[in-house]
Amino acid sequence: MKRVSVTTPAGILLDDRVAGHWPADAHDPVITKMIRGLYFHHFGEILGDKASTKVHWLRYLNSELRQLWTELPLGGALANEIFLYRCGNAVENPLYSVWMFVFYGRHFASGYTSPISEAV
Repeated sequence: MKRVSVTTPAGILLDDRVAGHWPADAHDPVITKMIRGLYFHHFGEILGDKASTKVHWLRYLNSELRQLWTELPLGGALANEIFLYRCGNAVENPLYSVWMFVFYGRHFASGYTSPISEAV
């Protein structure tokens, strides 16, 4: 952990905050497990080897991602909103799903699932 200067995407200096490195080899498997666990929680089905999962680290939520956040039908908040998430899946094939996560109001991640037979 270290102090870093935080700027907006436009380069405006906001302030100094504490930051830590979240290496992809640790981050992505945890997000994958969260997606798979929450998929079971919401849709009552174990993904197992029927679906693949792809994870994305997001630097911030641009206007399109903010719009998607409001349109996703399911979600939740844990630990006094330290962790927030939204999700949805396709009606025609529920193995297609999309997920968005916000940790501490500052770290954003997303991911999706797709059937193994049609993985993109």
